[in-house]
Amino acid sequence: MKRIMPATIFGILFAVFMLSGCAGVLSNYESPQVTLADLRVQEIKPLETSFLIQLRVANPNDSSLEITGLSCDLELDNTHFASGLQGERRSVAPYSSALVPVEVHASMLNMVSSVLQWLQAAHQQGGGKEAITYGLTGHVRISNGTVSHKLPFESTGELNLQQLHPAR
Repeated sequence: MKRIMPATIFGILFAVFMLSGCAGVLSNYESPQVTLADLRVQEIKPLETSFLIQLRVANPNDSSLEITGLSCDLELDNTHFASGLQGERRSVAPYSSALVPVEVHASMLNMVSSVLQWLQAAHQQGGGKEAITYGLTGHVRISNGTVSHKLPFESTGELNLQQLHPAR
């Protein structure tokens, strides 16, 4: 029977300790605050519409947030509206924020249904709607080069309908 050398055991234990330490460092990150900063129509197709949204990602941590990906879902008036992914690497300095552009896609059928609901609600209220509520949920994937971790986010607010315009 072969005998395991103490140096080999030490090397294995050291590697396991380092890997668990790296994972622990990322799991101690506080989730970023992510809010909707802008929404613009990008392209309209027969069955889907693309929007370019700008998300403000605020880093409440005392070290940089190395973002390797982001996924989000956008609800308008409590109805799912669009979803998007962003895979470009971004770095957000400690205690600061950055704008992250995300292309989201909405089904034209869902959009028509939502517009009909808004028109019906406006008719019942006796006027047009000037603002609608939004809900934004998703995950920011961060990495330290070795280990990655998903941090959830959620925010709500209002969109002024008169300020929406196509991207140029």
